[in-house]
Amino acid sequence: MTDEQFLIEIERAYLRSKSLLTKKAKEYSRGGDRLGHFHRAAAAQSILPTEALMGMAMKHIISIADMVKNPLDYTTGQWHEKLDDLRNYTFLLDALLVDLKEE
Repeated sequence: MTDEQFLIEIERAYLRSKSLLTKKAKEYSRGGDRLGHFHRAAAAQSILPTEALMGMAMKHIISIADMVKNPLDYTTGQWHEKLDDLRNYTFLLDALLVDLKEE
């Protein structure tokens, strides 16, 4: 893969992630707090919101760990779904860290 092809793939991945985050905002943004589910999950488990997020992200990490054993058994769409979800958890963690510092 050339550098140009690589940069194109990075841009495509980012745009998929941004689109998914925008779409999911309607589902997860209750009361105007985009990160509220992590705070609520944390409170329910007596853990930090960052730990709650990682628990939710772990499902995707484990799924990807299984998929990499036989990568050609999965479609590009299946890969994108899992990788986009995991990438979005890193974006959400980044935002959550900013949010926690502002409290």
